[in-house]
Amino acid sequence: MPLTRLALPLITLVIVAVFTASPTTSLADKDIKVEDIISRHLDSIGSAESRSNARPRMMIGRAQMTVRSHGNSDAAGNAVLASKENKSMMAMKFGVPSYPYEKVGYDGDKVTAYALRPGVYSALGDFIKTYPSILKEGLLGGTLSAAWPLLDHSTKKAKLEYGGSKKIGSRQVLEVKYQPRGGSDLTISLFFDAESYQHVRTVYKKTVGAQVGGNIDQSAGQSESRYELIEDFSDFKLEKGLNLPHTYEIHYRFIAAESRYYDWTVNLLSFVFDQPIDAKDFNVAN
Repeated sequence: MPLTRLALPLITLVIVAVFTASPTTSLADKDIKVEDIISRHLDSIGSAESRSNARPRMMIGRAQMTVRSHGNSDAAGNAVLASKENKSMMAMKFGVPSYPYEKVGYDGDKVTAYALRPGVYSALGDFIKTYPSILKEGLLGGTLSAAWPLLDHSTKKAKLEYGGSKKIGSRQVLEVKYQPRGGSDLTISLFFDAESYQHVRTVYKKTVGAQVGGNIDQSAGQSESRYELIEDFSDFKLEKGLNLPHTYEIHYRFIAAESRYYDWTVNLLSFVFDQPIDAKDFNVAN
């Protein structure tokens, strides 16, 4: 039998497979509901009783900070994350004269940040103060925080929209776009592992268009600026019934004519639950 006659049935099967498989994959992706992602995500954390946001939480670990702007610099120190209900705070102590602390917090009333000197804040502190919804919504820290909005989505009433299947490196993830009630100047995306439904990344973005200068030459030298804050979560382990990340990374990017890059990595070593936390600890202004 000629080779071409043998090959024809195989080619036909391949063509049929391609044209029948593609629509199925597309439909499956479209059929994914945000409610299902959240439900499975919550199951990935722990039981309803274990993940109650009424349980105070405190995490202690080591912090590393790196700045890449006009040369590299870094510092190492300790880190503390604490939260209860809708309140949360994060503090890192580096002991560097120009950068002794990194502190941001929300006490249920206002968002505060540690001032390096009067009126001057770190890149992270300034970003959080400019966009306080990050803390007010309970987004900062992801599932490490008792204030994580998906623990009780009904009270936040944020608009959630499925953003499709994406890749972070080789990992398949599902994107959920998050818009706080009342809107936000930020574009916020939450990413969940497509298999475990663990929350592995949050991305906050803001683009500022080029400004018009006083004359043509000045305007020509202007360019748009992009601000990007990325939180990455990994190394998940059980702690008192909760499956929580033990490595927490923050990446801040200011991309413009003179770009600046800041990175913080926190390796969490100790988790304490159900211990009282003084309400004053969530105000970090001092």
